[in-house]
Amino acid sequence: MYWVSWIAAWTGGSILLSLSLLHLYWVAGGVYGKNRAVPEWKGKPVFVPGKGSTLLVALLLFGASLFPIGSRIHPLLPIAEPVIRYGTYFLSFVFLLRAIGDFRLVGFFKNVKGTGFAELDTKFYSPLCAFLSFCLFLSAP
Repeated sequence: MYWVSWIAAWTGGSILLSLSLLHLYWVAGGVYGKNRAVPEWKGKPVFVPGKGSTLLVALLLFGASLFPIGSRIHPLLPIAEPVIRYGTYFLSFVFLLRAIGDFRLVGFFKNVKGTGFAELDTKFYSPLCAFLSFCLFLSAP
């Protein structure tokens, strides 16, 4: 069963790292995918993320990527194993909550449909969050 947690850890960590890099791309001025990355209400974005908040999300995603990867190499790290374990479980729970959503704008149970974001959220973002939750749960030491 060790290989399952190993694959889950590196898969989840790689996805989180890739998402961090995507946010850094947006901070640097990239526009690809940016117009469908924020929920919409009545044809307008619910919020317009600035460079600072996008950078913060990139840093948080990078930090999150260290937990599943750290769960595989924790004997080499100066961090207590329970910190990695409970941190990984916490992140798993956060991504599960994101997949479920707020019952309005994001998640599997959202009410707003028919926008570019809602379409991608249903087909990609929410399933990705559920998959990340599963990978993180499996990778906790």
